[in-house]
Amino acid sequence: MTDSTRATLLERLRDGADPRAWDQFFECYWPAIYAGARHRGCTDDTARDIVQEVMLKVFEQRDIFRYDPSRGRFRDWLRTVVRNQVAEYRRRPSARIRPHGAEPEKPPIEPETGDAAPDEAWERAFERGLLSVVLDAARRESDPREYLAFELLMLDDLSGNETARLTGLSRNAAYKAARRVLARLKALAGAYESDGKLTAALKDALAARPEPAIERAMTTRVERTMRAR
Repeated sequence: MTDSTRATLLERLRDGADPRAWDQFFECYWPAIYAGARHRGCTDDTARDIVQEVMLKVFEQRDIFRYDPSRGRFRDWLRTVVRNQVAEYRRRPSARIRPHGAEPEKPPIEPETGDAAPDEAWERAFERGLLSVVLDAARRESDPREYLAFELLMLDDLSGNETARLTGLSRNAAYKAARRVLARLKALAGAYESDGKLTAALKDALAARPEPAIERAMTTRVERTMRAR
């Protein structure tokens, strides 16, 4: 997804005429927002609150979330939104943010450096989130057995014979299917197409993805909140 595509997605959000734009924004960016909040010292529960509140702000106050490509990258803009929301949450008397490993009664500590350089942890979280979305897109576009062959061969490192047994494809057909899915992923992932690191990056994204229970709870929670607005 290019910066121009992201800008177009935000324009569709502000217009309010395309309900799918909201779903796309949520699917693309909630894992990065969640991971970014966790990295800044939020508990799991508070990170979920931050995701919900960032999404609510985007949904309700579209005009103040105006990304200007000429002023920097989209991911840096979104990082600032998350950082500001965490800081706002911290100012509340009921804030539940504390450093990992700190005693509950100790006050939360989050040094503000004022450094505008991209945060390495945020960069990783953002890339992982986008790659998870790319995987989901490829899964939806592919024949189920072909995608399973790709997953077993490329992501789970199963043998060709075992993959053939599990998918019902011949060994040769399984490898051809996996290559087709990989080609589609390279087209979708863009920046990873030529450096040969896409499979490793996909494995890393899957390993870092929030637990399915968290994803289900987060999706249900935000959808319920949106319906109530």
